[in-house]
Amino acid sequence: MPSPHSFWPLLVILLGVGLVQCHTDPPANPYETVEEVVIDLDATAPIPEGSFAWLHDRIFQPTCANSGCHDGSFEPDYRTIGSAWNTLVWHPVISNDAAGSFSYRVVPGNSSESLLMKRLTDFIPNTSGTMPLVVDSDSDWNQYKTTYITALETWIEAGAADINGNLPETGDLAPQITGFGGFPAGDIENPYPRDPEANYHLVVDAAPIDLWFAVSDDSTPLPALLAALRTASTPDSLEFATPLAMEQPFTFVAPDFSGNTSTYGHRVSLDLSGTPSGSTLYVQATLDDGINSVTIPSAGSQPYLIPLYSLFIP
Repeated sequence: MPSPHSFWPLLVILLGVGLVQCHTDPPANPYETVEEVVIDLDATAPIPEGSFAWLHDRIFQPTCANSGCHDGSFEPDYRTIGSAWNTLVWHPVISNDAAGSFSYRVVPGNSSESLLMKRLTDFIPNTSGTMPLVVDSDSDWNQYKTTYITALETWIEAGAADINGNLPETGDLAPQITGFGGFPAGDIENPYPRDPEANYHLVVDAAPIDLWFAVSDDSTPLPALLAALRTASTPDSLEFATPLAMEQPFTFVAPDFSGNTSTYGHRVSLDLSGTPSGSTLYVQATLDDGINSVTIPSAGSQPYLIPLYSLFIP
C-alpha cells in the first residue's frame, strides 16, 4: 500500500495519463485556407478637409464648445460630432430675425436659408450677437475665419453630409409652443400674472388651476398632436414625473410669448389646493407630431425658459 506521501504524485500521474488518453484531435480550422489580407491604415492621416469631422475638429469643438457656450449648456451642442450634426441639420431655430426668415439652423443645399451662416456673418438684432461671441486662446478662428466660413458654406451647399458621408432626408418642422399661461379653473378671462422681477415665473393660487398652451406645427393638424405635461418641485426631477395628457376642449386667442396673439387649445388642469405658500412648481411640456418629439424646456433649452415654465404660489 503506498504511503500518504506517495499517493498524491501517483494520483497526478494517473490523471495525466487519463487526460492524454481521452484527448481528441481539434476540429479543422475553417480559416486555414483563407488568404490573409493586410490593410495598412495610417492612424495619423489628416481628416479630409471640408468633411463634417474636419469642421467639428477645426471649428465647432475648439471655437464653439467653450465653457458656458455650446458645451451642452444649450443648443446647438458642439461637444461631439454626433451632437453637433444632430442639433444643426434640419433642426428648428430658437432665435430668428425680425422677419422670421429662418426655419432651420442648417438647410442642406441652401446656405442662404441656414441660420448658422447668418449668425456667423451678421448681427441679428435681439440676439446675443455675431458668433462666436468669445474666441478662446486655443482657437485659430480669427486667423482662418474666411477659410472656415467658406468651408461651412461649401459643406451646406453640398448637402450637409454627416461624418459617414450620408446626406440627410428632407426635414419636418418639430412642433413648437408659442404661448403658455395659467388661469383659475374654468376661467379664460382672468389670466394669472407673470412676475418680471422673478424672470417672469407664473404667479398662481393654491387652488384648482388650468394651464393652457398655444401650439403650432408646420404640417400636422393640431388635434393630431400628442401633448403631455410633467410637473415637479425641481427642474432636475421633471424627467421622473408622471406625464399628464393635455386635453383639447376648445380654442381661444390670447397673447403669446412674442407679444402677438396665438390660438390656445391644449389644456392641463391641476389642483394646487393645500400647496404651501412660497412653493415653486416646475412644468415641462412634450409634443409629438408623429415624426418629431420635443421637450420644452429641456437640457438644451435656453436658461431663461426654466422660470418661464414655472409656477409660484405666494
